[in-house]
Amino acid sequence: MRSFILIFISGLSCCISAQPRPCESPTLYVGSVSMTAADGIITSAASYSYDAHAQQIRFRNYMNVFNESITMDLLLLFQQGVMYEIDYSRLSCQKKVLESSFHPTRVPADAVFMGQVILGTMSVPGLGLLTNSWVGEIPEIQAQYMLTFTEFTCLPVSAMVFTPQTGWITFSFYNHLLGVQNPQDFVPPFFCPTAAPEEHLPKTNFLKAMRLSR
Repeated sequence: MRSFILIFISGLSCCISAQPRPCESPTLYVGSVSMTAADGIITSAASYSYDAHAQQIRFRNYMNVFNESITMDLLLLFQQGVMYEIDYSRLSCQKKVLESSFHPTRVPADAVFMGQVILGTMSVPGLGLLTNSWVGEIPEIQAQYMLTFTEFTCLPVSAMVFTPQTGWITFSFYNHLLGVQNPQDFVPPFFCPTAAPEEHLPKTNFLKAMRLSR
């Protein structure tokens, strides 16, 4: 009987230790993301380059708001506290003070593990993707979230985020490649006013730039 109890406790410990833990995505990668907000009134598809080392993101977005198509190209440099709104078609660029802090792509440490699912099939090797889902809250901004990340490499798959200001926003992530394909993504174009005095610049954050908040 004692041996059975020891075996049971040992097996239980293995199961508990095998439960997924919050993770952080690779430092450098590129990918694509689609988004829906405002009950479907706002939809978008974007490509992005992500560099957690230097805390910078390049975000090229194709958006539809109230049946109006909008193209935006955003360069967010969090260490410098600035964001560039770039328009290559007009060779114009607006520099703004970026009021957002950089948050690495990761599962928050206090997130609650919900479950593990396989996208695709395990019937044939290589055709299934193991993912973990998490839920949690961010009290400072009254946000609730549900996140899904891959078990291996910790890449984002989907996210649902709710705040009183934005309502529900859903994201789907895909086409990831590790590493940054073009370092120039994080360099403002020559026509951007890099030397503009920052005390006179308009202020923004990512949600405002994406027209998800006022």
